[in-house]
Amino acid sequence: MPGPVFHNRFDPRCLRRGLALAAIGALAPGAGHAQTVSPPIAEYQQRARASFQLSNGSIFPLTVVLEPRGFDVTENGDVIAAPLDTARVRIKLSATSFRMQPRSTYTVFYEAVADSAPAWFTISSAMSGARTDNGLNLRIILPHVVYLNQKQPLRKDEVAVRRLELNTETKKARVLLENLSPHLGRVLEFSLATAKGQSRSTGAFPLLPGHRRWAEVDWDLDQPPARVTARFAKFSIDTTLAPAPATPAAADQADDAGRSPDATRSGTPPPAGTDRR
Repeated sequence: MPGPVFHNRFDPRCLRRGLALAAIGALAPGAGHAQTVSPPIAEYQQRARASFQLSNGSIFPLTVVLEPRGFDVTENGDVIAAPLDTARVRIKLSATSFRMQPRSTYTVFYEAVADSAPAWFTISSAMSGARTDNGLNLRIILPHVVYLNQKQPLRKDEVAVRRLELNTETKKARVLLENLSPHLGRVLEFSLATAKGQSRSTGAFPLLPGHRRWAEVDWDLDQPPARVTARFAKFSIDTTLAPAPATPAAADQADDAGRSPDATRSGTPPPAGTDRR
């Protein structure tokens, strides 16, 4: 069985919305950096027997409450909370609540198994007890995200490149990818390049079963993008597209963090080809 894969960087969109990194109250500069989770993301095949570490670098003792949660990802990369499918995904934690002393670490052990793969969930660590310099109480939520992959890897013919858009006003370019299969995949590297070879890239991100996903890069080059490259674990996509202008409808979709009625919950894959708009 392949070993686990850990990721040290979380998608910035995931940090910004939805399931989490939420703070109650206004964080003082640097206040949220005293608490960390490592690794923030981990991947396993079908089941996991693993751990993650929480760090409290503050001067305050903290009360920590753990809660497994489901989540979904919109086509714009926004993470939204969803109920955990406890009938299909079973998670056992070494502890569900505990105290952390100032400047200490705590290791959480867990086991997870899904009746069918792929599946994905987060173990959220809600930390309370820290305060800002002006005495405001904080509640910080740190997610440890787990993907339970299927045995069969995502194939090249299961991914479609739908559209390339260029917004000359915001200097952004983006590509719409679609996973046509019930298999979970991950884009490891994504870049756009001009006909002359100048390129811009963005970080890694998951491509969930039956989902569409916009991959966006900053575009400060004089020439428009013409080539799309996406590298997965077992294959790469390298194709040329003519960029289209960003439409008002696309802009409206970018602001919509909602999800369709057939959206997945707790990693239950929708039928292959489900439109994720």
